[in-house]
Amino acid sequence: MLFFVSKLIQIFNKVKSFNYNFNQKRIVMKQIRILLFAVTVLVTGTLYSQDKNETQFLLNNGSGKVNVSGFGTFNIGFSSFDNDLAVYNGCGGAVLLNQTLYFGIYGMGLSTQHGRDGFTMRNNSETPVTYEQVYTQFAHGGFWLGYIHKSYKPVHFGASTKLGWGGAALTNQQYSSGYDEPYNYYSIVTDEVFVFTPQLEVEVNLLKWFKMNASAGYQFVTGLDKYYINENGNQVDFFNSSDFNQPVFNLSFVFGWFVNKS
Repeated sequence: MLFFVSKLIQIFNKVKSFNYNFNQKRIVMKQIRILLFAVTVLVTGTLYSQDKNETQFLLNNGSGKVNVSGFGTFNIGFSSFDNDLAVYNGCGGAVLLNQTLYFGIYGMGLSTQHGRDGFTMRNNSETPVTYEQVYTQFAHGGFWLGYIHKSYKPVHFGASTKLGWGGAALTNQQYSSGYDEPYNYYSIVTDEVFVFTPQLEVEVNLLKWFKMNASAGYQFVTGLDKYYINENGNQVDFFNSSDFNQPVFNLSFVFGWFVNKS
């Protein structure tokens, strides 16, 4: 750029001196036109390059505005518990920014019944108490953060993370099997937990207000520390963390508004 400017200055100095013939003048004017064209191309290319390399932002949709919408989901999760198929049910809701980033809340609960063999434990008065059969209950809920890549495509990808708190419990009986029967169970112990679930997702846009989502991730559960003293005086954990730390696969039905405003 500086080279072209210096050349122009030299040529204009020649023009001002008038110490050359007509043919020299034509040559100088031709040089001026060539240099002006070269400067124009260089400046245009520089401006385009600056525009192309301009910092872009996830929350800028090109119009300088942030479009806010939202969605709700019904989720079905599949995992494993004590080497058996575990099914989770839950729901969630989130605020969606420019069809790209979202944040919200969720809740999930174990819907399948998982029984285990009974055990004998000493109560607070050191009296042995035997439970013939017990069942595991598990639920958690908390914050939900996610990113959707190129949501305008019919099939697209994304990633999300769930950060939640909840509890694992042992109950003496199953939940009621009929709607007209009372809930006849009580909790033997409840252990508070923290749950972290990162996952990768694929989504399919079906309608402006409805899409389906399939995801695969891993459920990390920490905080399981409750134990009991058995009849032999040994300390035994109520729960095994390996039963909860498992891969999880989700199928979600998503309802909301999935069209970016112009």
